Amino acid sequence: MSSITVIALVTLALATHAFAQEEAVVVMATRFPEKRLEHPIGVTVVTRAQIANSTAKTLPDLLSRYAGINTRNNSGSPDVAIDVRGFGASGDQNTLVLLDGQRLNDIDLTTVRWSAIPLDAIERIEIQRGGGAVLYGGGASGGTINIITRSPIAGDKSAVAGASYGSYDTSGLRAALKFAGTNTGFSLNASQYNSDNYRVNNRLEQGDVIGDLRWTGDRAGLVFKFGLDNQSLRLPGARTAAQLDSDPRGSDTPGDYSARDGRQATLSGSYAFDSADVAVDLSYRETKRIGFFDDYVTGLGLSTFTDTRSEVWALTPRLKVPYRLFARDNVLIFGMDADFWDYQALRAARFEQLGAPQTDLAATQEDRAYYMQNHTAISAATKFTLGARLQRVDIAANDRANPAGYANISQSRSPRAWELALRHNFDPALALYGKLGTSFRVATVDEMYSQFGGPGFDSFLTPLEPQTSRDREIGLEYKSVRGRMRASLYRMDLRNEIHFNALTFTNMNLSPTRREGVELEGSWRLGGGLDLFGSYTHARAVFREGVYVDALTGASVDLGGKNVPLVPRNKADLGFSWQMAERTRLSGALAYVGVQYYDNDQANTFPAQMPAYLTADAKLTHLAGPWTLGLSANNLTDKKYYSYAIRNGAGTSFNAYPMAGRNFLLSAAYRWP
Repeated sequence: MSSITVIALVTLALATHAFAQEEAVVVMATRFPEKRLEHPIGVTVVTRAQIANSTAKTLPDLLSRYAGINTRNNSGSPDVAIDVRGFGASGDQNTLVLLDGQRLNDIDLTTVRWSAIPLDAIERIEIQRGGGAVLYGGGASGGTINIITRSPIAGDKSAVAGASYGSYDTSGLRAALKFAGTNTGFSLNASQYNSDNYRVNNRLEQGDVIGDLRWTGDRAGLVFKFGLDNQSLRLPGARTAAQLDSDPRGSDTPGDYSARDGRQATLSGSYAFDSADVAVDLSYRETKRIGFFDDYVTGLGLSTFTDTRSEVWALTPRLKVPYRLFARDNVLIFGMDADFWDYQALRAARFEQLGAPQTDLAATQEDRAYYMQNHTAISAATKFTLGARLQRVDIAANDRANPAGYANISQSRSPRAWELALRHNFDPALALYGKLGTSFRVATVDEMYSQFGGPGFDSFLTPLEPQTSRDREIGLEYKSVRGRMRASLYRMDLRNEIHFNALTFTNMNLSPTRREGVELEGSWRLGGGLDLFGSYTHARAVFREGVYVDALTGASVDLGGKNVPLVPRNKADLGFSWQMAERTRLSGALAYVGVQYYDNDQANTFPAQMPAYLTADAKLTHLAGPWTLGLSANNLTDKKYYSYAIRNGAGTSFNAYPMAGRNFLLSAAYRWP
């Protein structure tokens, strides 16, 4: 019996039971704190205890354990791409990531700065697959992930300091401080992480600080959150198929590197009137990145130095009003979102040539949106949600290094979204829900810009229409004292999907595409301090239609019915957490990812698919007085695999980013008092 079959069967068995979990509070369902099962949105909540007991070393590793979520490393960076519900190479742009309700996605094609969020600083994670566009706007077609950081609790006066060391000369330092009185509180988390990593020329040095200062009254609250992060990273590049066998840890790009500096701040206020709740956030985020890619077309001597800066201001006021209509309890959410982006990217062959750059791309984006969401208690057991969003997006971009008119665009679009959802509780444990709705995505600056796409092999800017999706989902949730389960069936029909088409060598709006699948999640608390969990995803992503001209051969290629690359048809996870003694816990996990088509193989003509792989991780934790000692082991079987690979232009071979072999990490932390 195959590994995937075993994991899927165990997951299905778990899904027939339930899982012990406290009644968590979530913000994602309404942008106000609510009980987890109060509204008909299928939200998965990852608690602080689950994070602490997980074998995952990073936030993307943790998220990949849940149904419908896949990750891939396509750069050698710890900030890996994340994909919810099978969007492949554009997964990052179709997964909206929030930190305490504020967007982390940028308006270019860079990945979310996962490494700037230490796991120790997270209180919980809320995962909503599919939709989310009504409350949060564009880029949420695959799903929305809201990361909630820890807040100081009244009376808490504590501090933690820790250190770690492991394989590949990996070392880390971390510290946390919490101090809170009756109405005020302060918390601070800081960490430093250094590692040579598995590959040659992949040295990583990074640090981060996250802070929270708050005041709480009887009716009002005021919170100031801030964060700083920096990263220096060497880039090892991809390996050819032959190099994966002969020297997977090597690098042909000894001069390539990147660096990043980021800062963010959010001021949030709330007030509870007798008949309504009001909240407003004002946030600022800035990111500066540089990168150097030497001889990136082998043998031609071409190199590029990039210097990119982006900043965004966001204002998000919202109102929550409970009321009764026709003898039914209702809750109305009304809000406005306003984002103001400023972006600049310089590119030259070398740093010294930035004074006369090859590219001087300046862009602005303004988003203004109004949304409403109404929740109606049709009965004590049945709740109905109706919501809509109207948004206007104004984008202007200009390559100031190119005077040609086609290097300058300005466009305004008005995408919309709506949702209907119904939830019925058969009893306190079992509930059925269904959702209908639409979502959208607006093209990033990088997707509209081509450095060599113009008539003279010069820069070119192409307007793209917003991507739209019509979404349907039906799901079943079960919870009891000892366990929980979620099973869902979904389908998304997309138009104007924004996608890089390897046949035409352009970013474009595709002909209609589709995502559909089944997701199972379950956890079960056994006796003797043993918890089991499992998840299984069967996903299908296809081009529904579309005939495109191959830029190399001139032939017409029909993609109708072909599979979207980088979407595994089957994915499964199985794990346990065992309190083996009063102060000792052992955790373990298996992760299976099935075969998938190589990137750039839209026509599905490459003679092979990316191989499936199965990895195993474990972690042992022991408490000794104020000390917490830990030993983690990842990829225990030393599996040779890669999570991302791309077909070459001729379609004769591929390049891949090999993942780390067996590795260990020893950690120790001391807590006061």
